[in-house]
Amino acid sequence: MSDRLPDKLVSLDQVRINRGLEKICQCQKRNFVIDTTNRRVTCSSCGAVVDPYDALLEIAEKREEMEKQVQQLLNQKRQIASYKPHLTVIKEIEKRYRGRKMVPICPRCNEPFYFEEISSWSGKPYADARIKRFIESQKES
Repeated sequence: MSDRLPDKLVSLDQVRINRGLEKICQCQKRNFVIDTTNRRVTCSSCGAVVDPYDALLEIAEKREEMEKQVQQLLNQKRQIASYKPHLTVIKEIEKRYRGRKMVPICPRCNEPFYFEEISSWSGKPYADARIKRFIESQKES
């Protein structure tokens, strides 16, 4: 065996690794175009070729995000559907009356009363007319 190196060195620069490069596509919100003929995925914004694994991972993450948004929208829809504006007054009265720390006051005579004292109800047209007469009598005096 010879201790001498060969005179001609064979260069092996067929493949080089460049680890300092950034990804080609830097788009924030990407939409992908899938080329089924060439089996390639590209970014629809900048046209750069995207690694299929990265595209699949991003799509999966977007799906999870969209599912959360859909769930929030469904919860909001349920809240809107259960919202009954005609009951807001009753809910406010119930909240104030809870624990009997507060009792309502009659808007005309300014005397407090308990809800248990209410013994009868009247129709809204009759009540509106009576309230209108009361307000007119207050303006005259």
